[in-house]
Amino acid sequence: MKSNTSGCRYGLKFGKKIILLFAFSLSLVLLAHSQPNVIKISKKNFINNMSIHNKPAAVVKDGSRLLFDCEDALSGKSKYYFENNISWNDPRRHGTDNPHTGPVFIEGAQPGDVLEVEIHDIRLGRFGFMQNMDKNKFVDDEQELAYLEVEAIEDYMVYNGKRMPVYPMVGGIGTAGFKEMTTGEVWENGGNIDSRLIKKDSKVLLPVFVEGALLSMGDVHAAMGDGEVFGKGVEIPAEVEVTVRVRKDLSLKRPMVINPDMIATIAADPDVNKAKELAIMDMGHFLVKYHGLSSIDASALIGFYGHLRIGQIVNPQKTLKIEIDKKYIDYFKQN
Repeated sequence: MKSNTSGCRYGLKFGKKIILLFAFSLSLVLLAHSQPNVIKISKKNFINNMSIHNKPAAVVKDGSRLLFDCEDALSGKSKYYFENNISWNDPRRHGTDNPHTGPVFIEGAQPGDVLEVEIHDIRLGRFGFMQNMDKNKFVDDEQELAYLEVEAIEDYMVYNGKRMPVYPMVGGIGTAGFKEMTTGEVWENGGNIDSRLIKKDSKVLLPVFVEGALLSMGDVHAAMGDGEVFGKGVEIPAEVEVTVRVRKDLSLKRPMVINPDMIATIAADPDVNKAKELAIMDMGHFLVKYHGLSSIDASALIGFYGHLRIGQIVNPQKTLKIEIDKKYIDYFKQN
């Protein structure tokens, strides 16, 4: 009787190919299902006033992943305004300053809740600018308005032929409120916060004042020093990818930021001292209510390791923040 060894080997090889093909197809299916569906919010949907009356650009479910396509702080017209000497209060600039993409209605968000916005990525556009609002006079015979342009390339930017690091951040982010406020202002619901803490891998916690929260954001910077001392950072268009979650287990009066290594409370007020007191009070309440510290220990922690920093001081409402490294909280929670 003839042996059918070659036929068996062929069958085994063919079977292995089928198994490998099946495994490859299955991996593609699993990969596709593992990739979250991202809902894009176009910059064509923008607002200049964070109002309860704004029509939502999108209605999304709690837990949705969103991609906000954000215009720069002057809607792409910065060079035109500068070259034509069009001042910030000129009627021709009406509606172009600090546009926020949105707003987005998040299902399930109710007044009293907190909206968590986790920032996964900030992808900068190609070109940015910084236009100083006031005249500089660092040398006696030098006094001029400055308009600076940069080109963003991956993880750096080019200014005046020099390669500079970038630190992408979201300057404007907030929910809607009953108080009429422009996207250039900042109050309890957020707005023009201008904090370098609001970056990739940050979780921004925003109080919800209206149904659906009506989240919006914009005013992205490629880089900005604390204080935004010249009135602008490196303004640039960008795409900001986030996940939104409704937190019914938290209650906040003002915005907070939770980063992988630190937490911060943020407060704004025309009076810097008042903003400072609000930020300190919010941090103390958070440590007592959500970390179980006594009032005395919370005071000690803030006094020992809390850093008071300026967000921005160029708007009527000055933004201050208290930052604390998470590792110091653990020391106070030891038995």
